[in-house]
Amino acid sequence: MTERAAEPLGADSVMWDVAGELRAFLVIPSTLLLQVMHPVVAAAVGAHSVFRTDQWGRASRTSDSMLRYIYGGELALAEARRLRELHEPFHGVDAQGRPYHALNGAAYAWVNATLVERYLASCSLFGPELSARQQERLYADSVQLGHVLGVPGREMPATLTEFRGYFATMVRERLERTDAALAVLSDLRDPPPPPALPAVVWRLPGVALGRAAGFLTTGTLSPEVRDLLGLRWTPADQRRFDRFAAGVRTCVPWLPERLRYVPAVLRVRRRAARAGGLRTARVAGGAGSG
Repeated sequence: MTERAAEPLGADSVMWDVAGELRAFLVIPSTLLLQVMHPVVAAAVGAHSVFRTDQWGRASRTSDSMLRYIYGGELALAEARRLRELHEPFHGVDAQGRPYHALNGAAYAWVNATLVERYLASCSLFGPELSARQQERLYADSVQLGHVLGVPGREMPATLTEFRGYFATMVRERLERTDAALAVLSDLRDPPPPPALPAVVWRLPGVALGRAAGFLTTGTLSPEVRDLLGLRWTPADQRRFDRFAAGVRTCVPWLPERLRYVPAVLRVRRRAARAGGLRTARVAGGAGSG
């Protein structure tokens, strides 16, 4: 794929409908998990990130950054530059003696690839339902986003069909049960208390959140990834997960837009709608008014 000028996503993109909707946040933990199963990403995160010492802060900063480079317009380009400058010093040798660099083209592409794969998975599991054409457009949006972020064009498959093959190959041949992935799983199952909240107050909510996060994250993963991580998943678990997913697909479309989108995204969408740049109801069960 040839390189082209980076152009931020706009209101005509399918990703604008999907990314800021609350259902998409159900797959954010599995997105991070897939990212750190790549050995290069895992090495960079393990050596240079605060993901084990400031989990809540890192999650908030990552979410803010993601929404900025998807919905920020010209600010997306500045955010992409900031991210590349931030990751430029992240290099070294991992525990197996393999050199790594956080801006390695294939690894940087994998981070972007997990985002669109998880959005596709989220829509399939929880809605909104995407037609084949909308899925292709969502993938095209991710390629456009990749150019914004500085992912080499040669690392991004040209079509959604090619992308699905690439992703399956990555799971089968490249991903590993890394220490970073195991750490993410541990933090999901036993989340630390948020800042300034006493541990004794967090104990019961933390247990409930950990059980829900572990279950939902495992349920959104493919059987191949579960096997790679050694995660147990029974037919009874699948039935329970299917009931939850069906409930989300049924109930969420009835909510007004102001309850479906995170506030920052809702403000951007409403500004675009007032400017005439946002068409409603492009995606079934989403992008309505309210």
